[in-house]
Amino acid sequence: MPLARAFADDGHAVAFATSASFAGRVDAAGFGLLPAGISRDELEARVAPHRALLRTLPIPDRRVAAFAGRFGVIEAPAKLDALVRVLADWLPDLVVHDSADLAAPIAAAAAGVPSAHHAFGRSIPVACLAAAAAETASLWAGVGLEPEPLCGLYRGTYVDLCPPSFQGDGVPAGTPVEPIRPLFPPARDETPPAWLQTLPDRPLVYVTLGTVFNEPSRFATLLESLRDVECTAILTVGRDNDPADLGPLPANVLVEPYVAQWFVLPHSSLVVAHGGSGSILATLAAGLPTLLVPQGADQFENADRCVELGAGLRLLPDEVTAASVLSAVRTLLREASFRASARDVAAEIEAMPHPREVARRLAASR
Repeated sequence: MPLARAFADDGHAVAFATSASFAGRVDAAGFGLLPAGISRDELEARVAPHRALLRTLPIPDRRVAAFAGRFGVIEAPAKLDALVRVLADWLPDLVVHDSADLAAPIAAAAAGVPSAHHAFGRSIPVACLAAAAAETASLWAGVGLEPEPLCGLYRGTYVDLCPPSFQGDGVPAGTPVEPIRPLFPPARDETPPAWLQTLPDRPLVYVTLGTVFNEPSRFATLLESLRDVECTAILTVGRDNDPADLGPLPANVLVEPYVAQWFVLPHSSLVVAHGGSGSILATLAAGLPTLLVPQGADQFENADRCVELGAGLRLLPDEVTAASVLSAVRTLLREASFRASARDVAAEIEAMPHPREVARRLAASR
């Protein structure tokens, strides 16, 4: 979104090619929508059994199966035909796509349009891309093209929002790379909640499990542990969940469906989260320590790297108890080294180029 806004601010026409079910979100952000892709409800219906199967696999095996299964088998075929039509009608000069949109490089190549790959976190492991490439090879053939290496994700510039110390394997040699500062601004119609100005004078702990692994049952242990911490806890359960489903709350816990991280993080002392890329990069950009309770996707690798950097602690699914969460939260609030390490990463992020600089270079090089 920050890169899209930077393009628009410079006078370029910008639109998002995504499912029509996101029309409200795209419109609120001030952009047009080009319908292409599976609806949120249909996607969830098709992904749910796949997600249940993944939980039966050993943790090291989940990432490859998750990436190839969801994005190669389910999402790319459901989006490609519509995206090819969209590009033929809209005639863009540049296609910018995220790391999981495996239809976009195919459609861009078929239209003869350059593409740029915008990361959402650490670079996708090669094993994930190799597995997904096998699933999408027929899609390339369907538009009359030979499959490009690694799903065609590196056919153009790689826009990398991952700070160097947090990065994984990196990208193939010779790939043009544009570092970009990860920013997480609220939507244009969002305002800070009034209660932020009336919080008690004690540490604020922000708790989020993102938008995918946020079943209400997962919050119970976290709530139980925070009851005994001298803090105020702000817990967001996601727009599709009802805070009332959590039952009676500890006196020091406030629950909301959603609050933009941009508003909460400057007031926070600690973040308890699942380890999704957006949440963890926003946390590190704010220089905050974090307790990570990963559930799937890239979360385990993100959590491991955060621990290696000394910026947080990790609890695997079978390690999450009220006692372990309570101990970890108290440790992170007490020991200054975790905050110091997080601030080191925050300094790296602050030094990365602003999206407006990247937008101008991409526009000049297309």
